[in-house]
Amino acid sequence: MSTAKVHDTTVQELAEAIAAANVYTDKQSRPIAVALYDLLAQGEPVTVAELAANAGVPEAAVLGKLTAWPGVFLDDQGRVVGFWGLAIPEMDIRFQADGGKPIYTWCALDPFLIVPVIRRPARVESKDPVTGEPITMTVTPEGITDLSPASAVVSFIAPDKPFDFDVIETFCRYVLNFGSHESAERWASERDDIILLPASDAFELGRRAWSKLRDGASA
Repeated sequence: MSTAKVHDTTVQELAEAIAAANVYTDKQSRPIAVALYDLLAQGEPVTVAELAANAGVPEAAVLGKLTAWPGVFLDDQGRVVGFWGLAIPEMDIRFQADGGKPIYTWCALDPFLIVPVIRRPARVESKDPVTGEPITMTVTPEGITDLSPASAVVSFIAPDKPFDFDVIETFCRYVLNFGSHESAERWASERDDIILLPASDAFELGRRAWSKLRDGASA
């Protein structure tokens, strides 16, 4: 039986791997991605016109990016309802940003990536996939508050290529919240590539991983 890795991969190493897999770091993509996160976190579908106005980018350029990017989900009216970590359709992790309606995230890492980008707190709720124990927290741009249980950990795998159309299957399905290290170890016992981090370290990983997206959106 394999034991999940805890110390073999550092927070910084994993943050760098996730940063390298991000596809939204070029100069034109960054403001579009940041604006889309900000708008979608309000809990309503986002039109191309709204996105272009908020990003300060021509509609044609926005449409070109949305068409080319993986991880963009549209409704039957052509509005964005899902984008790299955020989704209006129901998923396992509930996410409600300050001032917004409840929506969902693709995996346990997403709130730690997105909240520092949109710069407003969010309430996050999920369940331990092994025990069913509720896991709740408030994620702020500076860190986690109100974490319950305090022993919560997050599982990871290190990406070895840029994120693409199969990111939910190849990455997100392994990035989960657990109520305790023991529960996470039970889930990870048949794999040798799982990394377990306390929730506070997972937040720091997310903050570091998308610093270029967050801090360079207007660069």
